[in-house]
Amino acid sequence: MRRNATAVLSLTAAIAAAVAHADEALVLEPVTVTAKGYEALVSETAASVNVIEADEIRRREARTLGDLLRGEPGVSLAVDGSVGVDPIIRGLKRDQVLVLIDGVRVNAMQPPARGSLASYVNVDLVERIEVIRGPGSVLYGAGAMGGVINIITRGGRFTDEPDVSGWTRLGYTSVDDGFRGAVGTSLSNATQLLDLSAAWLDVGDYKTGAGERLDDSGTDQGALHLRYRARLAPGHEVQLRTQRDRREDVWYLASRRFLEDPIVPPPGTGLHQPDGLNTHYTPRQQRDLVEGRYEGELGGPWGARLTASLYRQDLERGNYDWNRERAQDYRTSDTDFDTRGGRLQVELSPHPRHVVLAGVEGWQLKASPVSFVGFAPDFQPDVRMQLIDNGRLESRGVFVQDDIYLHDFTVTLGARYDEVEGSADRALGVTAPLDKTDYNLSWSAGVIWELDRGFSPFASVAEGYRSAGLLERYLTYPYSDGFTWFSNPQLEPERNRSVEVGARGQIGNTRYTVAAYESRVRDYIGGQVIAPTVKQTVNLDSARIRGAEFSVDHDLGDGLSAFAWGTWLRGDNRDPAFREPLYQMPPSELSVGLAQQSPRAWQWRGQVRTVAKQDRTADRFSGGSERKTPGFTTVDAAVGYRFGPSTGLKGQELTLSVTNLFDRDYREHVNEMTQDRIDPANGVQDLRAPGRSIGLTWYAEF
Repeated sequence: MRRNATAVLSLTAAIAAAVAHADEALVLEPVTVTAKGYEALVSETAASVNVIEADEIRRREARTLGDLLRGEPGVSLAVDGSVGVDPIIRGLKRDQVLVLIDGVRVNAMQPPARGSLASYVNVDLVERIEVIRGPGSVLYGAGAMGGVINIITRGGRFTDEPDVSGWTRLGYTSVDDGFRGAVGTSLSNATQLLDLSAAWLDVGDYKTGAGERLDDSGTDQGALHLRYRARLAPGHEVQLRTQRDRREDVWYLASRRFLEDPIVPPPGTGLHQPDGLNTHYTPRQQRDLVEGRYEGELGGPWGARLTASLYRQDLERGNYDWNRERAQDYRTSDTDFDTRGGRLQVELSPHPRHVVLAGVEGWQLKASPVSFVGFAPDFQPDVRMQLIDNGRLESRGVFVQDDIYLHDFTVTLGARYDEVEGSADRALGVTAPLDKTDYNLSWSAGVIWELDRGFSPFASVAEGYRSAGLLERYLTYPYSDGFTWFSNPQLEPERNRSVEVGARGQIGNTRYTVAAYESRVRDYIGGQVIAPTVKQTVNLDSARIRGAEFSVDHDLGDGLSAFAWGTWLRGDNRDPAFREPLYQMPPSELSVGLAQQSPRAWQWRGQVRTVAKQDRTADRFSGGSERKTPGFTTVDAAVGYRFGPSTGLKGQELTLSVTNLFDRDYREHVNEMTQDRIDPANGVQDLRAPGRSIGLTWYAEF
């Protein structure tokens, strides 16, 4: 028996309500496992939640996870020219947003290099994505101050009788001459389940809307996932999961710079750079995960349920710098970022109207980056430099959350205490003291008023935090955005206090969500441009971000629906030294479209995305490097056919898609390339978005 009787009653009530309104379209309510730490209806969550389901993922012609997130309400992307992009939630980005894969945090091990989202998991192995917009530190700790993205990978289900099932997907995209393939199979019975899946991706340099190839924007990727689940007894299950995702030849094009003359500073004052075209790249990066998990119904009068997880996650990453004219690397670094962690939580109902979630969580990241650098005149990378010796970042936390289900209200209260300790034996160019421990209290309070099926307002106030990452504390070195960053081991944790009000409902065949929020960030961590190629990692006194979002979905009948969603956003740097717009704030945008879905026969989708111009730039903080961005509009379309069962197949579908139908030439605003470095004649291109692409995808289940 599931301990959460209230959740079961809520799900049952949702079905009963649909039956009672049989004259209206039956649209099942989306479910989230991330927002509350257990399975619950999105409508019972006092937060804004995006859920991207499996059918939608299959229909989209996405090369990376960033392609799936682009245009979602409240979500934007940071671009650096590599095949991957970093998510932005309500103006907070990179390590201010926590990324989970099947509930296991990834950010703890991720160095602050751009393009990181591409290396997390192959998009063809994703079953669904849940995005929680707003602070989530009560349940997930450090890094969840802006929101949480939980990427849930594919897997089978237990079956009453022994069974073998599977799926496969093949695809092609014209904009980059890209080929992809994936296959998965599940062996199951009533007590055991084995999932095995693999995927590969091979894409070339893509064409922009201007018709030029963006040099070195292609990549290769391979992935292999294995999961074993066993029911030890009714209500008790163990799981073993391993994942490997490997990507090769990832070029960070925002780092690209052409030098007329070599940079040769006086001895002991800096690194040398050869003349010509220089680019930071990763010849290979590999993520390996091993996790063991137990879930069990402990029973008793409170219906307790225990979940325990232990994991080890390693990122092997090469960070190299290449000179075109010499056809050689002039800096190399191969580093292992080793993360070990665990989480234990218990869910119980001490009262029929209460669901309490309590637990402990801890993780440790270790790394000792070493670089081999070259000096003039030959620039051969043969001088060893220990960048960080025995760098460590450790987090320990305890949390509790209480969901209180009243007659017409659902109230959620939560709190968490974390200690995050950073330490290193030595760090090149960084002065002592190197050790620092942060003591962080996160909290949240939310309420939903189930006033009417057509109008359920909600409100929340929450505070989340992010402690500085390992490399922000200890690595003073050229990063992949083209700047040399000066680290600071004494950075204060940044804290986001956010207030949100909104409403959800269904009126006839129309479902909607609206929300408005304001976030006040104290000790905001950012990279201040202090020289043309140098950033200093600093704490800003405060920043304010305001925004509003909406989504509407109207069922037109016979599988046809119209949808629209939009985001308005504004950020301000309120540090007395600046008093200007906040650096790299995404512009407002609107998406509208029509979609036809059918379990068989024809299906299609068309969507228009309009993004406003962004002329509010942080000129002082960025040293004039942040560029204004014109607005743009793109159109995507897809048509497909779903076939019924045939010999050996349970079903299959063939989809033809066109992205950027009118071949618009544009760029996203949060773009790491700077105007002073653009030099097409010498190989430094602007980071324009992909142009028109025709895609063909075949998907089948067996």
